[in-house]
Formats: sequence, structure tokens, C-alpha cells
Amino acid sequence: MNIFGKTGRWIAFAFLTALAFFWLFPVAWMLINAFRTDSDFITSFTNIRGSIDYLRRMIPKPFTIVNFIEMFLGGGGANTTSGLDRMFRNSFVVSISQMVLVVFITSLSAYAYERLHFPGGGVLFWALMYMSMFPNAVSILPMFKIANSLGWVNNLNALIWPGLAGVFNIFLLRNFLKGVPLDFDEAAKIDGANSFQVYYKIIVPMIAPALIIVGLFSFNGAWNDFLWPTIVMTDANNQTLTAGLRLLFGQYEQKWAHMIASCVMSMIPPFLLYLLAQRYFLQGIAIQAGVKG
Repeated sequence: MNIFGKTGRWIAFAFLTALAFFWLFPVAWMLINAFRTDSDFITSFTNIRGSIDYLRRMIPKPFTIVNFIEMFLGGGGANTTSGLDRMFRNSFVVSISQMVLVVFITSLSAYAYERLHFPGGGVLFWALMYMSMFPNAVSILPMFKIANSLGWVNNLNALIWPGLAGVFNIFLLRNFLKGVPLDFDEAAKIDGANSFQVYYKIIVPMIAPALIIVGLFSFNGAWNDFLWPTIVMTDANNQTLTAGLRLLFGQYEQKWAHMIASCVMSMIPPFLLYLLAQRYFLQGIAIQAGVKG
């Protein structure tokens, strides 16, 4: 049994290592080629003779950071001024605003559905759950009509407000709340706390890891959103980074190394946020398991 267990661990390790390689290779490819010149990128991957030759040509000749400098400061002609600083600013405004508001709204909603027991609450919750199963593309036209009637076309409000009441996030927090005993609520109410005081003094601290996870998902979803910003933002000055990168194809023409460097820059904020919040995933699982146990 021990031999089988050790063999199974080695098989699992080998399988996960192979998966990690296939996942990391495109990322490593982007990181390496972001430090090439455009001419080096074009010439390095021609007439390749086998996989060893391909790996050898992966090394930049020369190694340069000019792509990142021209990304924000321009240089080498007006067509290299990408406006990425403006796109970064728009993306940060939308993503951070949506993250904060989603955490507040969905936590309040989950608390109301799970703890307040108002008439029709269960029916309303599951009706919203079933409605959320429709593809997002179905709501694109109604959302655009609403945004246009509110004067939000080419306005960041159109990117912030429509995505706040995510039913999946409410479902996640509501399930997390099921593991928090009602004794805490009752003790707080005996001490004179009202429902909202129970929410922000008792519930919020106890589900903080889950709130951080929801905020992380919200930030990442807003940061990587492509379809909706492409439709509602027709002015390049109001474009977010993920959707705005498509504009650089025409702007950079054949400057592929510049494009790759731009994509690398767009990956950094979500990666850093995931890195900082990684421990809260395990913490949230541990807290919920401990409460249920």
C-alpha cells in the first residue's frame, strides 16, 4: 500500500509538472520576446531546424527594454506612442471601483438572503440564479440601449455599474454564511445590535477571506473584460487596457515585440493581486471547515 501510495504521488507529480510546463511555456515565451527588438523577433523565427534550434533562437539578441520605454514615453516616430498609460488608468479605475462595490453589494445581498428571511427571498434568489445562466451575449443589446439612454456610451460608468450584482458572488457568499452559526447574530442582537450592525461588526469580519476572494474575482473579471468595453467604448481615449490592446495592431503595424511587451504589462497587475491574495484561498477553506466541524 505504501509503495502504491508513493508511486501514485510520483505519477501525480509528473502529471502536474507536465501541465505546469504547458501552462508556463507561453508565458515564458511572451516574457522573453518582450525584450527583443522588432527586427530580431522577425528574423529569429525564420528557417527553424527542429525544436533545439527553436529553443536556441528564443534568446534575445540583443536584450533590450526599449519596448517598455517607448510604450509610455514614445520614440522612434509618433506611431509608437501607444497611450497605454491612459488605458492603464482607465482599467485601474474600473477594476478597483468594481471590486469595492461588488464586495459591498454582494455581501449585503448574501446577508439579506441568508439571515433576514424576507418574504419571497428564496424564490427571488433562485430566479436570479436561473436567469444568470443565460449567455452574457444575450444581454449585450439591452445593456447597450440602457447605457445609451443614460448617456454612458464612452463613459466609464458603463463599465463599472452593470457588473456589480453578480449572482454567482452572492451564491458564493451565501454558502459561506451557511457555515457561520446563528448564535453570533443572536448574541449581538441581545446586546442591542440591529441587523446592519450585525452585518458589519459580526458577519463581515468572519467572512473576510471569502470577501477577499470575491474582490479578487471581480478585479480580474473587470480587468480582463474585452467584449463589453469594445462595444460601449468607441473613443480610444476612454478605452481600457485589455480592449485597447487591439488598437495597437494598427498603431504598431509590424512591431510585434512592442505588442508582446504591451501584453506582458497587462498581465502584471492581476498576477500581483493573485500573488498577494493567494493565502486567503486556503484561509477561507480552513475557516469554513473549522466552523462546520
